[in-house]
Amino acid sequence: MTVPGDLATLPKAEIHVHLEGTVRPATLEELCARTGIGVPRSFADLPSFVAVYSCAWATMTTPGDYARLVREYCEDAARAGVRYAEIELTTGGRPYDCLAEAVEAASKQRDVVVRFVAGNARQLPVELAWMMLDAVRGVPEVVAIGLGGPEAGFPPDPFAELFAEARRRGLHAAPHAGEADGPASIRAALDALRAERIQHGVRAVEDLGLLGEIVERQIPLAVCPTSNLRLGVVPTLDAHPLRRLWDAGAVVSVNTDDPGFFGSDLLTEYEIAGRLLDLDRRGYARLAANSVDGSFAPAALQSELHTAIHDWAKRG
Repeated sequence: MTVPGDLATLPKAEIHVHLEGTVRPATLEELCARTGIGVPRSFADLPSFVAVYSCAWATMTTPGDYARLVREYCEDAARAGVRYAEIELTTGGRPYDCLAEAVEAASKQRDVVVRFVAGNARQLPVELAWMMLDAVRGVPEVVAIGLGGPEAGFPPDPFAELFAEARRRGLHAAPHAGEADGPASIRAALDALRAERIQHGVRAVEDLGLLGEIVERQIPLAVCPTSNLRLGVVPTLDAHPLRRLWDAGAVVSVNTDDPGFFGSDLLTEYEIAGRLLDLDRRGYARLAANSVDGSFAPAALQSELHTAIHDWAKRG
């Protein structure tokens, strides 16, 4: 398996990335210095990472912060060939309208089409999630609603009505599941939240019946290999279930999740997938096509991206 020299020009979508988690280390140092908040950098699992992430989130309190995060993410993403991104962000508790700021900054990007996922934390009161849903009303750039945070002990059922109302408002459902917790978490996301895409979902391989249903229904799995390694979901990249998901026929894409903390970028994730899946040029193109198919981009944009991916595949 040889990584194509022009892999960076392969058009891609990124559909599992958190805006606050894209913060460049140097930018975070600036934010820490400005606010006087120290952000620990060590973590070993999802709960400890949530604590680190929460500290970093607390430094992003000044108008201009979210616009900067969007600009810097798009600069990095464009270098990796990202043409379309669905970025999850959490706006609750901000002293300014960071969503409007992020949307405005995204509208000025010429290399990456950006849409947003309204993020919610399952360990926080559901009332905060309802406030988030109201905050995104009438914002067409928000295309989906998400649910993250610790899975164990925090089932999605309390958020079922929230997701139902979001559906009525035209938003898609893209909750996290099957990362730190097992197949039951994925089942609950499908049943209680009517998930249209699962963020992570790698532990579906532990229940072949569930995996078969995911494949049959073509529920996309937005997978993040480096994140899974850094948070202890897998002991090594070689042990990652990506190959089993791929061979089963699941619509799997690879994504960065929180690249500012995990020291990765999308090209690295594609290279990891290339090694694990033994991809040739057409295989890389299929992986990129999965990222488009797993997105909530309009049909016309999806068609445009598929054409560009097909053209890249033929150049080899």
